[in-house]
Amino acid sequence: MVRTARFRRQHDEIMAIVRNISSLLTDDLKEDARKVPPLLSTLAGKLTVHLAMEDNALYPSLLKDDKLRPLAERFMAEMGGISATFKEYVRKWPDAGAIEGQTADFIQETQRVFAILKERIIREDQELYPLVDALQG
Repeated sequence: MVRTARFRRQHDEIMAIVRNISSLLTDDLKEDARKVPPLLSTLAGKLTVHLAMEDNALYPSLLKDDKLRPLAERFMAEMGGISATFKEYVRKWPDAGAIEGQTADFIQETQRVFAILKERIIREDQELYPLVDALQG
């Protein structure tokens, strides 16, 4: 089994929720706003589990490898900022009422935060995980 298979599957699940929420970012958002908070909650939960797994299972082994330590440290530092950005985003949009009251702001911020998440997932899938998988020997 590929070492990063579970992480990649989690990425797929996260991106499916991102696509689902993104599909609601239309002129009809005021009518659909009640659909967003449960999706955001599910996304936050999946991200929390994913990050915990990376912090506890992936990065400790990478930090022991002299060749991969700099890359692991960089990815870990970057994720701290992304995680904080996402937590603030979720805090700012706690319910349908907040979204309904500022749909344009919600759409703009959602697109910005999701672009950051997508870019990170792509980089992990294409840059970090292949190196991790190569460690298997």
